[in-house]
Amino acid sequence: MNSSIHMMNLWSCYLPTKILFGVNSIGKLAEITESFNPKKILLVTGKQSMKQSGVTKNILDQLGNRSVVVYDNATHNPTVDDVEDGKIFLEKEEADLVIALGGGSVIDFAKAIAILANNTVFLSNYLHCVAKIANKGIPVIAIPTTSGTGSEVTQYASIVDANLKKKLSLTSDFIRPEVAIIDPNLTLTMPKFVTATTGLDALSQCIESYWSKNRTPVSDLFAIEGVKLVFENLVGACNFPEDLTFRRNMALASLFSGLAISITKTTIVHAVSYPLTVFFDVPHGLACSFTLPSFIQFNSEVLEERMLRLAKMVGTDTIDIFVQKVKQLILDVALPTLLSEVGIKREDIDLIINEGFRPDRAANNPREVTPDELRAILSRIL
Repeated sequence: MNSSIHMMNLWSCYLPTKILFGVNSIGKLAEITESFNPKKILLVTGKQSMKQSGVTKNILDQLGNRSVVVYDNATHNPTVDDVEDGKIFLEKEEADLVIALGGGSVIDFAKAIAILANNTVFLSNYLHCVAKIANKGIPVIAIPTTSGTGSEVTQYASIVDANLKKKLSLTSDFIRPEVAIIDPNLTLTMPKFVTATTGLDALSQCIESYWSKNRTPVSDLFAIEGVKLVFENLVGACNFPEDLTFRRNMALASLFSGLAISITKTTIVHAVSYPLTVFFDVPHGLACSFTLPSFIQFNSEVLEERMLRLAKMVGTDTIDIFVQKVKQLILDVALPTLLSEVGIKREDIDLIINEGFRPDRAANNPREVTPDELRAILSRIL
């Protein structure tokens, strides 16, 4: 079936988050907060970087006379227990507005505790699809400080079930933040490694959205533009971290990647990335980047014309060179391309295969992936 005909099937699009984008847009926080008329605000952030850079103080100063309590225990890759603890804190403080300041994990954590505050079932039941989220949560204003996840506009929150060693997605339209404030200034202090890994997450999300079974003409617009922005700006953002043009364009790429996957969901690259993160502590964007070139080649066999169009967007006219350009981009931002470079051994491949077939992600891939095919791919990048 021609891929353009596939896209003419019935599709829908729901992107309700109000987006405020631009340098110094954080200065509008007080005005936006007033529109919610909150009695008490919970500011969710991480322990160190925002405090050290003065952003936390800036926000507290802006909120002035409003009653604000800070929760700075948001962790990287939050677990079920982390979220349940945060929910208890939120309920104890009786906050009626959540402001999330940080990277994707912080925003996911904030979205999760905000939704749980108005839904009585245990988080694990929602994660394992035993129960469905019934009620809208406490409003969330998301302020990303990294450029990669797009969590500020998505209906997903990634949570780790530590008991089962699984990274799962809390999913509901009710989870989307009411407002996203995206200020490239807040990304200026991002370390090079974080800039690189989060940028590759944005690239993965855009490419996966572009080949997803759920793709639409609208998601394609975001995905294509996001891919171009990453290729044109990621190396510059890593090498010239205080250049606001690179930072702005990467923030835009991240936003577009979030908007794209909020329509389509991710696919096999993300599915395989989760065990790399949970079992081997590989940062999420890096975990995605390991298999991305291989799956571009793999999926191009069923979407050749479509993937060639994407290749042309980054200045090449063959799939092979497109794959090489993705690999070179990873090398150019000083990241590894082989699993062995992050301590993964041949005997670990079975574990990755067994844990990497998340049905909601793998089934969204345009070409079915068998365990043997995944084993071959992982063996080639060992």
